Amino acid sequence: MKQPFHGVFSLLIFVVAVAIALTTLWNRSFWLGLFYLSITGLSSCGILFAYCGKCSVRLDNCSHVFPGRLTRLLPQRKQGPYSFWDIAATGLFLVVIVVFPQYWLFKHAATLILFWVLVIAAVAEILLFVCSRCENKQCLMCPIK
Repeated sequence: MKQPFHGVFSLLIFVVAVAIALTTLWNRSFWLGLFYLSITGLSSCGILFAYCGKCSVRLDNCSHVFPGRLTRLLPQRKQGPYSFWDIAATGLFLVVIVVFPQYWLFKHAATLILFWVLVIAAVAEILLFVCSRCENKQCLMCPIK
């Protein structure tokens, strides 16, 4: 197994960004925070199913480690090329997680800036270090086609 540092670190950075958004929403309203926590959890499961579930290296060489292991709990999917719907669903789930809290983050400039710095750092970490070493040739981000 390859060194998983960058994969785990990128997930950790993203989780911290989501935790900042969750805290901001929770401070505004308990129910708003609970709603965001729920949609983030459901969206994360959707990403695991729609994208990670089709990854050909998810069980033995997942660069992010945890998603590959979590897909074992989901219904099995045939590995292979990602369909339009797999990509669209994954994009929609990511958009929900990132865009939903923007209205409330915008009211607090420091949290808005911190949230986006962390999200951008997580994406950069993934693109620069995780994707460059990933062996899933079906992934859109894979440089080894």
